[in-house]
Amino acid sequence: MAHVNNNALVDLLCERLAVETGGVDIYQAAIAKIDDPMLAARLTHFMEEEAKHRDLLAAYLDKLGVENRDTPSARLARMEGQAYMKLVGESTTPVQVINVLLTIELMDENAWEMIVNLGRDLHDDEMVRTLSGALKEEKEHLRGVRGMMAALTRESLVVADAIEQ
Repeated sequence: MAHVNNNALVDLLCERLAVETGGVDIYQAAIAKIDDPMLAARLTHFMEEEAKHRDLLAAYLDKLGVENRDTPSARLARMEGQAYMKLVGESTTPVQVINVLLTIELMDENAWEMIVNLGRDLHDDEMVRTLSGALKEEKEHLRGVRGMMAALTRESLVVADAIEQ
């Protein structure tokens, strides 16, 4: 295995932990703005998986013996999460809420892909094994939120078209 800059790896993992922690709060705020029970149920499922990813990362950091999780990238990720919380709070339509979630899920899926690929590059089979399940679920979140965005956008356009006629 290549020599690993452990400080950089810990910073990256702590950043993911901060993102997943904030993601749970963001999903809660988003769900509170969604009236459609089916949509809210799907988002609740994604939120529960974000909580599972948070717990997975916390356990992995525990296993690595990392106590201080307040790294520079984790602090930045928390601030970013606060900004997304404000965007959800300012959203007035389901399309706007889902658009915020889509932006978050695009970045989240990309970051998980990068971490799992990094584990492969480092020949760290334990890291890959531990984190691959979260990546698979993040890919599903992205597909799901993208589909919600498309459906809600189409729905809003059809309604607007019907009103104009």
